[in-house]
Amino acid sequence: MSKICGPTVRFEEWETEDLIPVVFQFRTDNQTDLSQSTPPQATEAISRDPSSETAVPASNLAMTESQARTVTQDNSITSSEAQRNLSNDDNTITAASNDPYALEHSKRADVTRRSILIDHPQGKKKVRKIKKYYNRQNALIDSYLGSADEEALEHEDALKNGGKIKFAIYGSSTVNFFLFIIQLYAAVSTGSLSLFGTAADAFMDLVSSIVMVVTSRLAAKPNVKKFPVGRKRVETVGIILFCALMTTVSVELIIESGRSLGSGPRNDDALDLIPLLFVGIAIFSKGCMFIYCFLLRRYPAAHIFMQDHRNDIVVNVFGLIMSIVGTHFKKVWFLDPVGAICIAILILSSWASTAFEHMWYLVGKTAPQDFLNKLVYVSVTHDPKILKIDTARAYHAGDKYYVEVDVIMGQDEKLKTTHDVAEKLQRKLEGLADVERAFVHVDYDGDHNIAEEHKPLYSPQEEKAPFLERIKEKMPFRTRTNEASEGSSHQGV
Repeated sequence: MSKICGPTVRFEEWETEDLIPVVFQFRTDNQTDLSQSTPPQATEAISRDPSSETAVPASNLAMTESQARTVTQDNSITSSEAQRNLSNDDNTITAASNDPYALEHSKRADVTRRSILIDHPQGKKKVRKIKKYYNRQNALIDSYLGSADEEALEHEDALKNGGKIKFAIYGSSTVNFFLFIIQLYAAVSTGSLSLFGTAADAFMDLVSSIVMVVTSRLAAKPNVKKFPVGRKRVETVGIILFCALMTTVSVELIIESGRSLGSGPRNDDALDLIPLLFVGIAIFSKGCMFIYCFLLRRYPAAHIFMQDHRNDIVVNVFGLIMSIVGTHFKKVWFLDPVGAICIAILILSSWASTAFEHMWYLVGKTAPQDFLNKLVYVSVTHDPKILKIDTARAYHAGDKYYVEVDVIMGQDEKLKTTHDVAEKLQRKLEGLADVERAFVHVDYDGDHNIAEEHKPLYSPQEEKAPFLERIKEKMPFRTRTNEASEGSSHQGV
């Protein structure tokens, strides 16, 4: 099994079980010095057969590598510009320079139910899982092979959708302002607690929208002197403030609704048509903004507004129903405050979970395993002078990742060579869409303890005694009683 310590992964210790569905399993021969004239054993593109417990080569090909390498006069190894051939008996697979492990040939083109049943006749009950497996494998291979184009695509996407994101932010803020006025009028004119809950929610939406606009503007205008690595993380802080404001109004609404339940039924007038019409306009406007932000949900600010509009639609519909029923049917007068409590709990749970999620982003939560796999693939295929990947780390620093990669290069390489290779790799890693900063460290020896490279994260602690022994130490009376009973038993004997 792989040894994973927090967000740190030792690449040379990875096994097939840790890199599913597509892995790069290095044989023991591959950990030898690549500066030797004899080429190392092949690296195999391995995939796991979902209908069995064993790992098999992708597409059932036992691939071997005939790597085109040239040995220069100073015995250094450089990768040829020629393509590499991966052969299997009579079949020959040509691997292009941008796909050195021929992963494109490991993709499954046909993932229909009929095709899966032909290849896996024993897996009739697991067709859905097998199909999901192959779809994930195809997506993973696409992410590996498309990693070189992510920076250009991100820049193009920013130029294309930058105006749309601004419209989502400012449009949502404008809608929230007018809807607060409308819903406040509806709540005051009817006296319904459920509608007061929706009005309070609209007010907090307005305040939170202002917070999001300010933080987005700060993030878009970095101050290099005061903030050398930019102010992107201020968006995460703004999201947490947004969530805190929404949870505050939820708690206040729960308290007020509890008081209303304790005071008993009230004599409220029937709801007029105009307040109901205003609430309907609010629901329709929120629905339109939800659809618009949903199309841009991959951007953090638009995703937060999408969540907000979705919650507001549910809150307004539920609040309107509870208000109408509680006002027209006197026997169920309690539905109005109960509905307000339900609305508040819904808002509280939704935004509390979002706040905790982004708090872990600021703390430095590790990246998912698929992203670590991509880091290793990009690093190991960057340059033939990179012999091994010693360590790969990726952790959140806001919405995006900070990446640390330790590579092993030959100890006889010149400083200029190692610097240029590491710098280009660092720039390539920073070109990935989810990476904010990357740091590449070059070493010549992979047989060392990674814990010794940095100061320990935790102070050493003494080993604690077992739980029962600690309990006995804190209960001297029971211990003395047991000792006395043991002494009396010895005397009796």
